[in-house]
Amino acid sequence: MLWVVMRRLLFALAFFLLAALAAPRLVVEPEDGVKPLLDLIRSAREEILVKVYLWTPSRMDLVEALGEAAARGVRVRVLLEREPAGGRVDLAVYQALKDRGVEVRLTTPFRFVFVHEKSVVVDRWWAWVGTMNFTGSSFGANREYALILDDPKQVAEVARVFEADWKGERLDLSRSLLVWAPSRTLGGVKEGNAREVLLSLIQGAKKELFLEHQAMADPEVVAALKEALARGVKVRLVGSPAEPGDTYFLAGAEALKAAGAEVRFLPDPYVHAKVLVKDGEVALLGSLNLSANSLNANRELAVLLARKEAPEAFARLLATLEKDFQAGLEENPFALPEVEGVIPWQEAPKHFGRVARVEGVIQRVEDRGTVAFLHFGTGESDLRLVAFPRNYGLFQQPFPQSYLGKRVRAKGRIVLYAGYYEIVLESPEALEVLDGSP
Repeated sequence: MLWVVMRRLLFALAFFLLAALAAPRLVVEPEDGVKPLLDLIRSAREEILVKVYLWTPSRMDLVEALGEAAARGVRVRVLLEREPAGGRVDLAVYQALKDRGVEVRLTTPFRFVFVHEKSVVVDRWWAWVGTMNFTGSSFGANREYALILDDPKQVAEVARVFEADWKGERLDLSRSLLVWAPSRTLGGVKEGNAREVLLSLIQGAKKELFLEHQAMADPEVVAALKEALARGVKVRLVGSPAEPGDTYFLAGAEALKAAGAEVRFLPDPYVHAKVLVKDGEVALLGSLNLSANSLNANRELAVLLARKEAPEAFARLLATLEKDFQAGLEENPFALPEVEGVIPWQEAPKHFGRVARVEGVIQRVEDRGTVAFLHFGTGESDLRLVAFPRNYGLFQQPFPQSYLGKRVRAKGRIVLYAGYYEIVLESPEALEVLDGSP
Protein backbone atom coordinates (compact mmCIF):
# COMPACT_ATOMS: atom_id res chain seq x y z
CA MET A 1 0.00 0.00 0.00
CA LEU A 2 2.83 2.38 0.91
CA TRP A 3 4.55 1.63 -2.40
CA VAL A 4 1.37 2.47 -4.32
CA VAL A 5 1.12 5.79 -2.49
CA MET A 6 4.80 6.53 -3.20
CA ARG A 7 4.36 5.75 -6.89
CA ARG A 8 1.38 8.13 -7.07
CA LEU A 9 3.39 10.85 -5.36
CA LEU A 10 6.30 10.35 -7.75
CA PHE A 11 3.92 10.46 -10.70
CA ALA A 12 2.37 13.67 -9.40
CA LEU A 13 5.82 15.20 -8.92
CA ALA A 14 6.81 14.30 -12.47
CA PHE A 15 3.53 15.72 -13.76
CA PHE A 16 4.03 19.03 -11.99
CA LEU A 17 7.62 19.23 -13.25
CA LEU A 18 6.44 18.73 -16.81
CA ALA A 19 3.63 21.23 -16.29
CA ALA A 20 6.21 23.78 -15.15
CA LEU A 21 7.91 23.29 -18.51
CA ALA A 22 4.61 23.65 -20.38
CA ALA A 23 5.07 24.49 -24.02
CA PRO A 24 5.13 26.24 -26.33
CA ARG A 25 7.51 28.07 -24.05
CA LEU A 26 10.08 30.61 -25.19
CA VAL A 27 13.61 30.51 -23.81
CA VAL A 28 15.67 33.70 -24.17
CA GLU A 29 19.44 33.83 -23.79
CA PRO A 30 21.53 34.98 -22.08
CA GLU A 31 18.78 35.89 -19.56
CA ASP A 32 17.52 32.33 -18.93
CA GLY A 33 20.87 30.55 -18.93
CA VAL A 34 21.24 26.80 -19.34
CA LYS A 35 18.79 25.83 -16.57
CA PRO A 36 15.71 25.35 -18.82
CA LEU A 37 17.60 22.83 -20.94
CA LEU A 38 19.05 21.07 -17.90
CA ASP A 39 15.56 20.87 -16.37
CA LEU A 40 14.22 19.32 -19.57
CA ILE A 41 17.00 16.71 -19.66
CA ARG A 42 16.51 15.87 -15.98
CA SER A 43 12.78 15.25 -16.54
CA ALA A 44 13.52 12.36 -18.94
CA ARG A 45 12.38 8.88 -17.96
CA GLU A 46 12.88 6.80 -21.12
CA GLU A 47 14.69 8.52 -23.98
CA ILE A 48 16.64 11.62 -25.02
CA LEU A 49 17.57 12.49 -28.61
CA VAL A 50 20.09 15.30 -29.18
CA LYS A 51 21.20 16.79 -32.48
CA VAL A 52 23.64 19.70 -32.39
CA TYR A 53 26.17 21.45 -34.61
CA LEU A 54 28.81 22.66 -32.13
CA TRP A 55 29.52 21.44 -28.58
CA THR A 56 32.50 22.79 -26.64
CA PRO A 57 33.99 21.76 -23.26
CA SER A 58 32.44 24.86 -21.71
CA ARG A 59 29.17 22.92 -21.69
CA MET A 60 30.27 19.87 -19.74
CA ASP A 61 27.25 20.50 -17.50
CA LEU A 62 25.10 19.22 -20.35
CA VAL A 63 27.39 16.21 -20.76
CA GLU A 64 27.00 15.43 -17.05
CA ALA A 65 23.20 15.82 -17.20
CA LEU A 66 22.98 13.38 -20.10
CA GLY A 67 25.33 11.00 -18.30
CA GLU A 68 23.13 11.11 -15.21
CA ALA A 69 20.11 10.33 -17.38
CA ALA A 70 21.90 7.35 -18.94
CA ALA A 71 22.90 6.13 -15.46
CA ARG A 72 19.24 6.01 -14.39
CA GLY A 73 18.27 3.92 -17.40
CA VAL A 74 17.32 6.56 -19.98
CA ARG A 75 18.47 5.76 -23.50
CA VAL A 76 20.46 8.79 -24.67
CA ARG A 77 21.55 9.30 -28.27
CA VAL A 78 23.56 12.27 -29.52
CA LEU A 79 24.19 13.12 -33.18
CA LEU A 80 27.07 15.57 -33.63
CA GLU A 81 28.12 17.47 -36.73
CA ARG A 82 31.32 15.84 -37.98
CA GLU A 83 33.12 19.05 -39.05
CA PRO A 84 31.72 22.15 -37.28
CA ALA A 85 33.48 25.52 -36.93
CA GLY A 86 37.12 24.83 -36.17
CA GLY A 87 37.24 21.81 -38.45
CA ARG A 88 36.30 18.81 -36.30
CA VAL A 89 34.10 17.64 -33.47
CA ASP A 90 35.51 18.34 -30.01
CA LEU A 91 37.06 15.03 -28.96
CA ALA A 92 36.90 15.86 -25.25
CA VAL A 93 33.11 16.21 -25.45
CA TYR A 94 32.76 13.18 -27.72
CA GLN A 95 34.74 10.92 -25.40
CA ALA A 96 33.10 12.26 -22.24
CA LEU A 97 29.67 11.42 -23.64
CA LYS A 98 30.73 7.89 -24.56
CA ASP A 99 32.35 7.37 -21.16
CA ARG A 100 29.01 8.19 -19.52
CA GLY A 101 27.03 5.63 -21.47
CA VAL A 102 25.67 7.95 -24.14
CA GLU A 103 25.33 6.61 -27.70
CA VAL A 104 27.18 9.07 -29.92
CA ARG A 105 27.40 9.25 -33.70
CA LEU A 106 28.95 11.74 -36.08
CA THR A 107 26.91 12.92 -39.05
CA THR A 108 27.06 10.94 -42.27
CA PRO A 109 29.57 12.58 -44.65
CA PHE A 110 28.11 14.28 -47.73
CA ARG A 111 24.44 13.98 -46.71
CA PHE A 112 24.47 17.68 -45.86
CA VAL A 113 27.13 20.36 -45.91
CA PHE A 114 26.47 20.77 -42.17
CA VAL A 115 23.95 19.34 -39.73
CA HIS A 116 23.27 22.73 -38.19
CA GLU A 117 20.03 21.78 -36.39
CA LYS A 118 19.90 22.32 -32.60
CA SER A 119 17.24 20.06 -31.11
CA VAL A 120 16.53 17.86 -28.09
CA VAL A 121 13.63 15.41 -27.81
CA VAL A 122 12.68 14.06 -24.37
CA ASP A 123 10.50 10.94 -24.04
CA ARG A 124 8.87 11.76 -27.41
CA TRP A 125 6.85 14.21 -25.30
CA TRP A 126 8.87 17.42 -25.47
CA ALA A 127 11.06 18.95 -28.15
CA TRP A 128 13.60 21.73 -27.69
CA VAL A 129 14.15 23.63 -30.94
CA GLY A 130 16.68 26.43 -30.71
CA THR A 131 19.13 28.79 -32.33
CA MET A 132 21.96 27.94 -29.93
CA ASN A 133 24.92 25.62 -30.02
CA PHE A 134 26.10 23.94 -26.83
CA THR A 135 28.80 26.48 -25.96
CA GLY A 136 29.49 28.81 -23.07
CA SER A 137 28.70 31.94 -25.05
CA SER A 138 25.43 30.50 -26.39
CA PHE A 139 23.88 30.47 -22.91
CA GLY A 140 25.95 33.24 -21.33
CA ALA A 141 26.80 35.92 -23.89
CA ASN A 142 24.76 35.54 -27.10
CA ARG A 143 21.26 36.56 -28.06
CA GLU A 144 19.64 33.17 -28.64
CA TYR A 145 16.14 31.73 -28.55
CA ALA A 146 14.58 28.30 -28.15
CA LEU A 147 11.05 26.94 -28.11
CA ILE A 148 9.98 24.00 -25.97
CA LEU A 149 7.25 22.23 -27.93
CA ASP A 150 4.66 19.78 -26.62
CA ASP A 151 2.44 19.33 -29.67
CA PRO A 152 2.53 15.52 -30.18
CA LYS A 153 2.67 15.72 -33.98
CA GLN A 154 5.46 18.32 -33.99
CA VAL A 155 7.50 16.38 -31.43
CA ALA A 156 6.99 13.17 -33.41
CA GLU A 157 8.27 14.89 -36.54
CA VAL A 158 11.47 16.07 -34.83
CA ALA A 159 12.02 12.51 -33.58
CA ARG A 160 11.29 11.02 -37.01
CA VAL A 161 13.88 13.24 -38.70
CA PHE A 162 16.37 12.43 -35.95
CA GLU A 163 15.97 8.72 -36.66
CA ALA A 164 16.55 9.25 -40.39
CA ASP A 165 19.62 11.43 -39.84
CA TRP A 166 20.93 8.97 -37.21
CA LYS A 167 20.86 6.26 -39.90
CA GLY A 168 21.94 8.57 -42.73
CA GLU A 169 18.73 7.93 -44.65
CA ARG A 170 16.82 10.25 -46.95
CA LEU A 171 13.38 11.33 -45.72
CA ASP A 172 10.40 12.84 -47.54
CA LEU A 173 9.38 16.06 -45.79
CA SER A 174 6.96 17.35 -48.41
CA ARG A 175 4.11 17.41 -45.86
CA SER A 176 6.04 18.53 -42.81
CA LEU A 177 4.48 20.53 -39.97
CA LEU A 178 7.78 22.21 -39.13
CA VAL A 179 10.26 24.10 -41.30
CA TRP A 180 13.19 22.02 -42.56
CA ALA A 181 16.23 22.54 -44.74
CA PRO A 182 17.74 21.75 -47.12
CA SER A 183 15.16 23.04 -49.56
CA ARG A 184 15.89 20.57 -52.32
CA THR A 185 14.48 17.53 -54.09
CA LEU A 186 16.85 14.60 -54.67
CA GLY A 187 15.86 11.29 -56.21
CA GLY A 188 12.25 12.41 -56.19
CA VAL A 189 12.36 13.04 -52.43
CA LYS A 190 11.58 16.53 -51.15
CA GLU A 191 13.97 17.04 -48.23
CA GLY A 192 12.79 20.41 -46.93
CA ASN A 193 10.56 23.45 -47.27
CA ALA A 194 12.58 26.25 -45.65
CA ARG A 195 13.09 28.50 -48.66
CA GLU A 196 9.45 28.32 -49.71
CA VAL A 197 8.16 29.07 -46.19
CA LEU A 198 10.61 31.92 -45.66
CA LEU A 199 9.86 33.61 -49.00
CA SER A 200 6.13 33.16 -48.48
CA LEU A 201 6.34 34.98 -45.16
CA ILE A 202 8.31 37.87 -46.66
CA GLN A 203 6.11 38.14 -49.73
CA GLY A 204 2.92 37.96 -47.67
CA ALA A 205 3.86 40.76 -45.26
CA LYS A 206 1.55 43.77 -45.30
CA LYS A 207 2.86 46.00 -42.51
CA GLU A 208 6.22 44.99 -41.04
CA LEU A 209 9.00 42.44 -41.16
CA PHE A 210 11.12 42.42 -37.99
CA LEU A 211 14.30 40.34 -38.12
CA GLU A 212 17.03 39.47 -35.64
CA HIS A 213 19.58 37.39 -37.55
CA GLN A 214 23.19 36.35 -37.63
CA ALA A 215 23.27 36.15 -41.43
CA MET A 216 21.92 38.22 -44.31
CA ALA A 217 23.70 36.52 -47.17
CA ASP A 218 21.13 34.86 -49.42
CA PRO A 219 20.56 36.94 -52.60
CA GLU A 220 16.97 35.78 -53.08
CA VAL A 221 16.03 36.62 -49.49
CA VAL A 222 17.69 40.05 -49.68
CA ALA A 223 15.87 40.72 -52.97
CA ALA A 224 12.53 39.70 -51.43
CA LEU A 225 13.09 42.04 -48.49
CA LYS A 226 13.90 44.88 -50.89
CA GLU A 227 10.67 44.16 -52.78
CA ALA A 228 8.78 44.30 -49.49
CA LEU A 229 10.31 47.71 -48.78
CA ALA A 230 9.32 48.88 -52.27
CA ARG A 231 5.66 48.01 -51.65
CA GLY A 232 5.63 49.93 -48.37
CA VAL A 233 6.38 47.23 -45.81
CA LYS A 234 8.48 48.41 -42.88
CA VAL A 235 11.62 46.29 -42.48
CA ARG A 236 13.64 46.33 -39.27
CA LEU A 237 16.81 44.29 -38.79
CA VAL A 238 19.05 43.67 -35.76
CA GLY A 239 22.39 41.86 -36.02
CA SER A 240 26.05 41.81 -35.08
CA PRO A 241 28.65 41.86 -37.86
CA ALA A 242 31.53 39.42 -37.34
CA GLU A 243 34.45 41.34 -38.87
CA PRO A 244 35.22 44.58 -40.74
CA GLY A 245 34.70 43.08 -44.21
CA ASP A 246 31.87 40.79 -43.12
CA THR A 247 29.96 39.40 -46.10
CA TYR A 248 27.82 37.06 -43.99
CA PHE A 249 25.74 39.75 -42.28
CA LEU A 250 27.13 43.21 -42.93
CA ALA A 251 27.00 43.32 -46.74
CA GLY A 252 23.34 42.29 -46.87
CA ALA A 253 22.44 44.54 -43.95
CA GLU A 254 24.03 47.56 -45.60
CA ALA A 255 22.23 46.78 -48.88
CA LEU A 256 18.91 46.68 -47.05
CA LYS A 257 19.75 49.87 -45.19
CA ALA A 258 20.41 51.59 -48.50
CA ALA A 259 17.00 50.37 -49.70
CA GLY A 260 15.23 51.94 -46.73
CA ALA A 261 15.35 49.30 -43.99
CA GLU A 262 15.99 50.34 -40.39
CA VAL A 263 19.14 48.48 -39.35
CA ARG A 264 20.68 48.29 -35.89
CA PHE A 265 24.03 46.74 -34.95
CA LEU A 266 24.00 45.14 -31.50
CA PRO A 267 27.44 44.82 -29.85
CA ASP A 268 26.21 42.98 -26.74
CA PRO A 269 24.73 40.44 -26.58
CA TYR A 270 26.12 39.09 -29.83
CA VAL A 271 23.27 38.19 -32.18
CA HIS A 272 23.41 34.50 -32.99
CA ALA A 273 19.61 34.46 -33.24
CA LYS A 274 17.66 33.49 -36.36
CA VAL A 275 14.20 35.06 -36.03
CA LEU A 276 11.78 36.71 -38.48
CA VAL A 277 8.41 38.15 -37.40
CA LYS A 278 5.75 38.95 -39.97
CA ASP A 279 3.19 41.69 -39.21
CA GLY A 280 3.52 41.10 -35.47
CA GLU A 281 1.51 37.88 -35.80
CA VAL A 282 3.75 35.01 -36.97
CA ALA A 283 7.40 34.26 -36.19
CA LEU A 284 9.90 31.88 -37.80
CA LEU A 285 12.47 30.77 -35.21
CA GLY A 286 15.15 28.11 -35.30
CA SER A 287 18.59 27.18 -36.62
CA LEU A 288 17.95 28.56 -40.12
CA ASN A 289 20.40 31.24 -41.22
CA LEU A 290 19.59 33.52 -44.15
CA SER A 291 22.32 32.13 -46.35
CA ALA A 292 22.31 29.96 -49.47
CA ASN A 293 24.24 27.22 -47.70
CA SER A 294 21.79 27.10 -44.80
CA LEU A 295 18.69 27.10 -47.00
CA ASN A 296 19.91 24.82 -49.78
CA ALA A 297 22.44 22.39 -48.30
CA ASN A 298 22.33 22.16 -44.48
CA ARG A 299 20.07 20.17 -42.20
CA GLU A 300 18.17 22.95 -40.39
CA LEU A 301 15.03 23.12 -38.27
CA ALA A 302 12.76 26.06 -37.49
CA VAL A 303 9.27 26.55 -36.07
CA LEU A 304 6.41 28.81 -37.11
CA LEU A 305 5.04 30.44 -33.95
CA ALA A 306 1.68 32.25 -34.09
CA ARG A 307 0.74 34.98 -31.63
CA LYS A 308 -2.78 33.59 -31.15
CA GLU A 309 -1.46 30.09 -30.32
CA ALA A 310 1.23 31.21 -27.85
CA PRO A 311 0.46 34.78 -26.72
CA GLU A 312 2.83 34.77 -23.73
CA ALA A 313 5.81 33.40 -25.65
CA PHE A 314 5.10 35.70 -28.59
CA ALA A 315 4.85 38.78 -26.39
CA ARG A 316 8.21 38.00 -24.77
CA LEU A 317 9.81 37.46 -28.18
CA LEU A 318 8.55 40.82 -29.49
CA ALA A 319 9.62 42.60 -26.30
CA THR A 320 13.15 41.19 -26.60
CA LEU A 321 13.41 42.11 -30.27
CA GLU A 322 12.27 45.64 -29.50
CA LYS A 323 14.74 45.97 -26.62
CA ASP A 324 17.61 44.83 -28.83
CA PHE A 325 16.57 47.18 -31.63
CA GLN A 326 16.50 50.15 -29.28
CA ALA A 327 19.89 49.18 -27.79
CA GLY A 328 21.51 48.71 -31.20
CA LEU A 329 23.87 51.13 -32.88
CA GLU A 330 23.00 52.87 -36.12
CA GLU A 331 26.61 52.46 -37.26
CA ASN A 332 28.58 49.26 -37.80
CA PRO A 333 30.72 48.74 -34.64
CA PHE A 334 33.71 47.75 -36.78
CA ALA A 335 33.59 51.25 -38.24
CA LEU A 336 33.55 52.93 -34.81
CA PRO A 337 36.69 54.53 -33.33
CA GLU A 338 38.92 52.82 -30.82
CA VAL A 339 37.55 52.54 -27.28
CA GLU A 340 39.06 55.26 -25.09
CA GLY A 341 41.18 54.35 -22.08
CA VAL A 342 41.63 50.86 -20.65
CA ILE A 343 38.75 48.51 -19.85
CA PRO A 344 38.66 45.42 -17.61
CA TRP A 345 38.57 42.24 -19.67
CA GLN A 346 35.07 41.40 -18.38
CA GLU A 347 33.66 44.37 -20.33
CA ALA A 348 35.03 43.20 -23.68
CA PRO A 349 31.67 41.85 -25.02
CA LYS A 350 30.15 45.32 -24.67
CA HIS A 351 32.73 46.62 -27.16
CA PHE A 352 32.54 43.77 -29.64
CA GLY A 353 33.89 44.80 -33.04
CA ARG A 354 35.99 47.70 -31.76
CA VAL A 355 39.68 48.06 -31.06
CA ALA A 356 40.25 48.30 -27.31
CA ARG A 357 42.88 48.01 -24.59
CA VAL A 358 41.86 45.37 -22.07
CA GLU A 359 43.52 44.54 -18.78
CA GLY A 360 43.53 41.58 -16.41
CA VAL A 361 45.42 38.61 -15.00
CA ILE A 362 46.12 35.59 -17.20
CA GLN A 363 44.50 32.70 -15.33
CA ARG A 364 45.16 29.90 -17.77
CA VAL A 365 47.28 29.22 -20.87
CA GLU A 366 47.06 26.62 -23.64
CA ASP A 367 49.34 25.65 -26.49
CA ARG A 368 47.54 23.43 -28.96
CA GLY A 369 50.41 23.42 -31.44
CA THR A 370 48.45 25.20 -34.17
CA VAL A 371 47.34 28.03 -31.86
CA ALA A 372 47.96 29.30 -28.32
CA PHE A 373 45.48 30.88 -25.91
CA LEU A 374 45.96 33.18 -22.94
CA HIS A 375 42.74 33.12 -20.89
CA PHE A 376 41.72 35.99 -18.62
CA GLY A 377 39.19 33.81 -16.80
CA THR A 378 38.81 30.19 -15.83
CA GLY A 379 35.64 29.67 -17.87
CA GLU A 380 35.82 28.37 -21.43
CA SER A 381 33.84 31.35 -22.74
CA ASP A 382 35.85 34.08 -20.98
CA LEU A 383 37.86 36.51 -23.13
CA ARG A 384 41.06 35.01 -24.50
CA LEU A 385 44.13 36.28 -26.31
CA VAL A 386 45.13 34.30 -29.38
CA ALA A 387 48.55 33.80 -30.98
CA PHE A 388 49.59 31.64 -33.91
CA PRO A 389 52.91 29.74 -34.15
CA ARG A 390 54.37 32.18 -36.67
CA ASN A 391 54.33 34.84 -33.92
CA TYR A 392 55.34 32.78 -30.86
CA GLY A 393 58.91 34.05 -31.00
CA LEU A 394 57.80 37.68 -30.72
CA PHE A 395 56.63 37.25 -27.13
CA GLN A 396 58.24 36.36 -23.80
CA GLN A 397 59.66 32.86 -23.68
CA PRO A 398 58.66 30.18 -23.04
CA PHE A 399 55.42 31.09 -24.76
CA PRO A 400 52.67 31.05 -23.59
CA GLN A 401 53.67 29.68 -20.16
CA SER A 402 55.65 32.76 -19.16
CA TYR A 403 52.44 34.84 -19.06
CA LEU A 404 50.58 32.62 -16.60
CA GLY A 405 49.55 34.55 -13.46
CA LYS A 406 50.73 37.91 -14.81
CA ARG A 407 48.70 41.08 -15.11
CA VAL A 408 48.76 42.17 -18.74
CA ARG A 409 47.33 44.81 -21.03
CA ALA A 410 46.40 43.74 -24.53
CA LYS A 411 45.34 45.84 -27.50
CA GLY A 412 43.37 44.63 -30.48
CA ARG A 413 39.99 44.21 -32.09
CA ILE A 414 37.44 42.27 -30.02
CA VAL A 415 36.03 39.54 -32.24
CA LEU A 416 34.11 36.28 -31.93
CA TYR A 417 35.30 32.91 -33.17
CA ALA A 418 33.31 29.68 -32.68
CA GLY A 419 31.47 31.29 -29.79
CA TYR A 420 34.52 32.76 -28.03
CA TYR A 421 35.34 36.43 -27.55
CA GLU A 422 38.99 36.96 -28.39
CA ILE A 423 41.75 39.35 -29.41
CA VAL A 424 44.32 38.09 -31.90
CA LEU A 425 47.89 39.14 -31.03
CA GLU A 426 49.76 40.11 -34.17
CA SER A 427 52.82 41.86 -32.68
CA PRO A 428 54.69 42.16 -29.35
CA GLU A 429 53.37 45.72 -28.99
CA ALA A 430 49.88 44.23 -28.65
CA LEU A 431 50.74 42.62 -25.27
CA GLU A 432 52.28 44.44 -22.30
CA VAL A 433 53.13 42.84 -18.95
CA LEU A 434 52.19 45.20 -16.13
CA ASP A 435 53.42 43.08 -13.22
CA GLY A 436 54.10 39.47 -12.37
CA SER A 437 51.24 38.78 -9.96
CA PRO A 438 47.63 39.76 -9.28
